[in-house]
Formats: sequence, C-alpha cells, structure tokens
Amino acid sequence: MKNKRLYPILCAVVALFIASLACNALVPTPTVTPTLTPSQPPAPGASNFYMATDEAGTNRTTVFSPTDDFYVFFDVSGVDAGANFQSRWYALDIEGEDPNVPFQTIDYPYESGISNIYFQLTNDEPWPVGNYKVEIYMNDVKVGEQAFSVQ
Repeated sequence: MKNKRLYPILCAVVALFIASLACNALVPTPTVTPTLTPSQPPAPGASNFYMATDEAGTNRTTVFSPTDDFYVFFDVSGVDAGANFQSRWYALDIEGEDPNVPFQTIDYPYESGISNIYFQLTNDEPWPVGNYKVEIYMNDVKVGEQAFSVQ
C-alpha cells in the first residue's frame, strides 16, 4: 500500500525536475562582449632611466671609475614645453657628505620635441669611492632614481 502512495509523489517530483531543466534550457546564457576603447596617450612623465659613462649613452653602467663623468639618461613623453626637470645628486656613504642632502642639483627647462634627456655631472678632482644616487624630478615631483657607485 505504501508503494502505491509513493508512486504519484515520485512522478510529481520527476515531472518538476524535468520542467525545471526545460526552463533553464530556454533561458539564454548571457554573453559578454568586450568594449574596445580608444587607447589613451601615456600620462606625461619620464621613464627608462639609466646611467652611462658617455654623452651618447652607449656605455651603460652603474659602476664608475673615480675619473669618469656621470650621465643619467631618461625618456620623456607628453611633457609640456617649459616643464622643469631637475637632477639631485647624493653621496650616500662618503665621509663629510650628508646622504640626505644633495651635493649638486642641475635644472633643465624642457624644450618641445625632445624625447630623451640626460644630465651630466663632472668633477675637477677624482670622485671619492663609494655609493651614490641621483633623483630626477619633474616640476618638483620625483619621477625616477638611479643608484650607482664609484670603485
């Protein structure tokens, strides 16, 4: 007797299950279509910082001899003419030099059309052996830094 009562309930459950599957089959699966936006020009600034021993920037290095001139190079893009670039040079572990105060600063007012800038630092005497860094600022905002040493 119990089986006869369960049969209609089981049929109803199976019918509901099949109906729910059929409903899900009729609902379309949403698709995501990527939207392409025009590429934005890069934000104004500086990139690709490196040091070299020559004005052409071909002898890249971060280790200099005491008689070398120091050159720091970087690329610029999207910069308005007249923007001020500044290099701040620090001696990090040289006796008598405060590592938190630049021993030399050099300014360059940006000229339109220039895509690569370099700063050169020279010395009449040999550079003391030790660790140094140069920070690059654009309109008083730091945009890059390079550590280097003299050996």
